[in-house]
Amino acid sequence: MVEKHYTIKDIAREAGVSPALVSFALNNKNENGSMRYKVNKDTAKRILDIAKAHNYKPNNAARSLRLRRSRTIGVILSDISNDFFSGIARRIENEAFQANYSVLFGSTDENAEKLELIINTFLDNGADGLIIVPCENSEGVIARLAKRQIPMVLLDRDVDVADVNKVLLDNELAAKMAVQRLCENGRKSVAMVSYKMELSNIRHRESGYVDSVSEQGGVPKVYRADYSNLEESVKEVIEAVEADGADAILFATNSLSVAGIKALGKRGASIPEDVAVVAFDGSEVFDLFPTSIAYIKQPIEDFAHTALGLVIDQIDNPELEKKTVLLSPEIIGGESLGGE
Repeated sequence: MVEKHYTIKDIAREAGVSPALVSFALNNKNENGSMRYKVNKDTAKRILDIAKAHNYKPNNAARSLRLRRSRTIGVILSDISNDFFSGIARRIENEAFQANYSVLFGSTDENAEKLELIINTFLDNGADGLIIVPCENSEGVIARLAKRQIPMVLLDRDVDVADVNKVLLDNELAAKMAVQRLCENGRKSVAMVSYKMELSNIRHRESGYVDSVSEQGGVPKVYRADYSNLEESVKEVIEAVEADGADAILFATNSLSVAGIKALGKRGASIPEDVAVVAFDGSEVFDLFPTSIAYIKQPIEDFAHTALGLVIDQIDNPELEKKTVLLSPEIIGGESLGGE
């Protein structure tokens, strides 16, 4: 025999009160523990005792319909196969589950048209909010979302759109930390391998690198690879770096780090004897190299936790003031730094 599902109306009938009063009593705590409604303590206790005795469970589906919410969040990354983004995605999914939210994922492949298509698909399917890694030429679609007051958080990258939540890394500091460590270890010519892309995080990493090398009395040299033809483009860039006599390289992203270190190996370059290396983000691939690779560590857990918290807060209270949260990097030492 199937056990009867006890409803708010059943509790109200047994307690001798209105269904509205039952609802108030069952949902009478804010997140900070304070009371939302004034309900007589004895009446509230009687209602809660009845609910507990009958193992009452709220109907979340019906509640979502009343609130016009799906309890779904869309997360749009540039490439979910990238270690950095997949790590964030996994943690967002775990924390969202704990908060009774489901998550939809999409990858833009750095294509603004695809970004807009994914956004529209998620919103058409009732997503309550969005966490977005912007790509080039996405300012327009982000601005339109902001104008519609769609709850959202920009992750990892910034765009010039006001009144939007943002969770970013202090990328200038990250690049400066890497250059300083390389110079402290005796490197005289530090090059940077970056992308031919106008993304905020790339620009800020390049800016931090240029400032730091200049402060150290060196000559900044930024070499840019083509994202759409990564392996071949990085190979050509590494040839140029070696031809210019650089004795250290800072790679601007995880993908560039892996491709660049592979290219160095194929050319017979020894790390760190011939060239010292600092990567951006760690990678399981690094375990295959004979030399431990130093890298800039981004706080993946903080990215995920902060972004999810901001978007849920905005879903619950659209009038909240928008925030920009700047996270701190950390440099993880390795033999590739040289001099250690």
